[in-house]
Amino acid sequence: MTRFALAPLFALALLAACADPVTSRTLTDEGTACIDEAGDIEVTFPGCISSSCDTVVSATCSAELVDSVVVVTGEAVIESQGDMCTDDCGIVQATCTAPELPDGGEITMSYAGTQVAIDAECAGF
Repeated sequence: MTRFALAPLFALALLAACADPVTSRTLTDEGTACIDEAGDIEVTFPGCISSSCDTVVSATCSAELVDSVVVVTGEAVIESQGDMCTDDCGIVQATCTAPELPDGGEITMSYAGTQVAIDAECAGF
């Protein structure tokens, strides 16, 4: 009787051993950033994620005013498991509050090694 009680546990252990491993990737200061109509900063990380294989663990950004430059940083952590994935293309984004901008003078935004002037429209790069 003990032999039969252990059979389900053995089967479960075999199933876990055969599961695809989970891999994790971190995207730091990659992709594009822009200021939306509400004045928030949106960071869009590169690539697509599959809804059947990928999980966004976190997606964050921050922005601070340094002299006359809005310096934006962004990071996304994505876990993937399996290779039989759907080909849907999910986009990974993070939104953060822009710092208070001074009146007058030219303000630029810096993200991922690129710097552009901020105007009233979405300043994407």
